[in-house]
Amino acid sequence: MRLSCLWLVLLAWLYMLPQAHGAQRELKVGVYQNPPKIFFDSAGQASGIHIDLLRQIADREGWQLRFVPCEWQACLRGVQSGLIDLLPDVAYSEERDKLVQFSTVPALYGWSILYRNPRVAIQSVFDLKGKKIGVLDNSVQSSYFRNLMENSGIQVTLVGLQDLEAGFSLAAAGQIDGVIASQQAGDMLADRHHLTATNMVFQPVKLFFVSGKGHDLDTLSTIDRYLTQWQADPRSVYFDILGKWGPVNKGIPPYVWWLLGGALGLLACASLMAIYLRREVARRTHKLMQSEASLRIAATAFHSAEAIWVMDAQRQILEVNAAFTELTGYHLADLTGQTMPPCRLENTQLDFRSHLWVLLHGRGKWHGELLVRKKDGSEFFAVLTLTAVAAPSGEVSHYVGTQLDISAQKALQEETRQLALYDPLTALPNRRLLLEKIQTAVLQAGGGPTMGALFFIDVDNFKDLNDALGHPMGDLLLQQIAARLLVLVAGSGMVARLGGDEFVVLLHALPRTEATQKAAYFAQQIIASMERRFELDGVGHFSTCSVGVALMQDQHADVQDLLRQGDLAMYAAKTNGRNTYCLFDVEMEHALHFRIGLEADMRRAIQAGEFDLHYQPQRDLSGRLIGAEALARWTSPQRGPVSPGVFIPVAEASGLILPLGQWVLEQACRQAVRWNGHDEKAAVVIAVNVSAVQWRQPDFVGNVLEILARTGARASHLKLELTESAMVDDIQGTIVKMLELKRHGLALSLDDFGTGYSSLSLLKRLPIDQLKIDQSFVRELLVAPSDVAIAKSIIALGEALGLEVIAEGVETLAQQQFLAALGCGRYQGYLIGHPVPPAQFDEMNRAA
Repeated sequence: MRLSCLWLVLLAWLYMLPQAHGAQRELKVGVYQNPPKIFFDSAGQASGIHIDLLRQIADREGWQLRFVPCEWQACLRGVQSGLIDLLPDVAYSEERDKLVQFSTVPALYGWSILYRNPRVAIQSVFDLKGKKIGVLDNSVQSSYFRNLMENSGIQVTLVGLQDLEAGFSLAAAGQIDGVIASQQAGDMLADRHHLTATNMVFQPVKLFFVSGKGHDLDTLSTIDRYLTQWQADPRSVYFDILGKWGPVNKGIPPYVWWLLGGALGLLACASLMAIYLRREVARRTHKLMQSEASLRIAATAFHSAEAIWVMDAQRQILEVNAAFTELTGYHLADLTGQTMPPCRLENTQLDFRSHLWVLLHGRGKWHGELLVRKKDGSEFFAVLTLTAVAAPSGEVSHYVGTQLDISAQKALQEETRQLALYDPLTALPNRRLLLEKIQTAVLQAGGGPTMGALFFIDVDNFKDLNDALGHPMGDLLLQQIAARLLVLVAGSGMVARLGGDEFVVLLHALPRTEATQKAAYFAQQIIASMERRFELDGVGHFSTCSVGVALMQDQHADVQDLLRQGDLAMYAAKTNGRNTYCLFDVEMEHALHFRIGLEADMRRAIQAGEFDLHYQPQRDLSGRLIGAEALARWTSPQRGPVSPGVFIPVAEASGLILPLGQWVLEQACRQAVRWNGHDEKAAVVIAVNVSAVQWRQPDFVGNVLEILARTGARASHLKLELTESAMVDDIQGTIVKMLELKRHGLALSLDDFGTGYSSLSLLKRLPIDQLKIDQSFVRELLVAPSDVAIAKSIIALGEALGLEVIAEGVETLAQQQFLAALGCGRYQGYLIGHPVPPAQFDEMNRAA
């Protein structure tokens, strides 16, 4: 006896061990939006068929459930990685079986249905040709339906969806023709969005609970045990939960068939009256049971989290549930004699209730979004459904209303719209919204008496402000510029920000006959407005802008063409000196096309070796050759000879000056070796022009030294000619580079002296060897006293600083003699010799 008691105690203790362990166990459950099977309700609580089943099991096992919100794909990845312990509502597939662990017993059985927009005719699979059908990304329906269509040869455009709610919204709006969903979720969403279920029912599926591979096997085993037990009992909590969320097909248990067979045998022997009575009793009993179940389900639904109210046939409120009172603030006593709280459509102030009853009378049901007024006078967005309930006689006996607060979703939609269409810094429309407005303005103007105009505005030297005072100050300036532009427009157009320091103003309805004058006047107003002092957090700041204007003259003009025209005009204004405006002219577009074509040809020409290097001699007063300047020449197979004055600016603007300059420097070094060898006597020093773009490269000095080493040229046989514009951005860095080049034996010449912006104090600091008098001063030397004074000053300055002075552009003997009289003894120009190829240069030098 004692032994038996001990065994019983031991068994009881062993039975309690997993219970105690389970009480402390927490399960992280992934939840995504797929109502009614699994979702978060308006109160943020996990809900649905799977959640109710899991809560029943957790209560019995003592599990602690923590629900983790995630999108479907994120949920699936989370359970694979172990971040989520359990994921309900997963359809079985062989691919998924390799990634996650499935429970043995399915929690639900389902099938897929194609739902269509009521205006789209889809009766059979052949009607799908050319249709756009939405399907959830990476779902079992997606792969199945895609294979089905490919095998049938029917061309269907499948639109991937992140969630089913979005898919049903797209179908309702006519952006897609239909959407595929599981029956449970699909029926609910189809009712909400007024979609129609087609007769295309396919792919029955089993829906399981899953966990990570090798994880939580005991959890799945426990779930299997409960599901097996509950699904075998039609009166279990399993079928209660299914009844709560929708119609339940419990099936007919096997014992019923045996009883039915026996009953048929007995009935065969009974009288006709007995048969009739038995059938009548059975029918009425069945109806009573159905009524009882319906009442139980209705009572459960009425006390759910969704706000519900019930009205009689005269539309007087009879009952409201607790969720309705919590949402609206109204108790039943507050609504005596009323139909429902006031409501209106989003874009009107008119009370919608009277119109709602008209619609309900014709359809029997109404579903949509409304703004509902609470008891305290505030409003909230709600999805409202109003349904007429018919009595057995066919007359309406009651009305049932439900509403769900969607204010958070609407706020999120508005925030998303704001981010999509407006600039977050200035709250101005962004490029996307601007494009829509431009297109509308073009279409509205047509060929009428008015037209629109675009003003592209770029803040001059905005980067300097950011670098000097920081980006917060730059942001403050942009906000104040936006405010000034809005004042200028004053309702006659719109202001948008494209990004950075670029703004666009769209003006409507300029008189077509005066459009150019009106646009020019408005551009001047913009410039004047920007010139006024800005107050940036206590710091005064003055700014200017460049404005490009594009008139919207052609009603068939492409929006992107208009944007490009405004942009071209704005850059033309910058080229013209900034703080000005420029109206678009078709020649700008031609120039752009020419530059783009020339750039493409240059890129190909550099690779194909189409460039040549010519040399122009430099001589002293006695005619002795003292050097030569290397000059790039290009003869294009398509364009013929192209002037350096044309291709050099394009090369500098496009960055092609870097490979071109590299090639010139290397060719000049190789020519220096051919002409001079290693002989220092009577060496021909080759001068090579260095553009500002080349000079600013951090590795410029190292690159020059590497070319000298590779070609074997002596540094003393090379002279680098720099312009003043290459030095003004970084004076100290320029001096460091010059000293490094001088240390290795290279000579430095300041080209085009007198045409730049260098000060005399800067010139004093630069370690240069030579000043070059620009040809613009030499050309008018004999007739312009000012040019004489400038040339005389440069020569005197060079003598004072111990620098060589050479004059370029010397074309006549009179110019040379005059320069000699002023003290300049080195010359370059057509009088001395034209730029020629190396072989011709050698012949010319021998003849001299």
